[in-house]
Amino acid sequence: MAAVNTRAEKIKEQDWRFAELVMRTWIEPQLADRYREDPVGTLAQFGIFIRSEEEAPELRTGLLDEISIRVEDLDHPSEQVAAIPSFR
Repeated sequence: MAAVNTRAEKIKEQDWRFAELVMRTWIEPQLADRYREDPVGTLAQFGIFIRSEEEAPELRTGLLDEISIRVEDLDHPSEQVAAIPSFR
């Protein structure tokens, strides 16, 4: 029976929670403001616990200004859209 590395699992779970926080700050600017004002409390709401603000990772927002996102109608995709196979 293989031993489960609980520390690795905990780090992976925190990574997912921080990724969710980052994603939500892109669509909820007030959440980004809350993080800047109280990173310790905001992280705790996402299940990530740190001791001080100095431990809080940098939160980069405004990335949507740097990239272009286009939602494609998948019923009628343009010729530039690559087909991504799905294996079920």
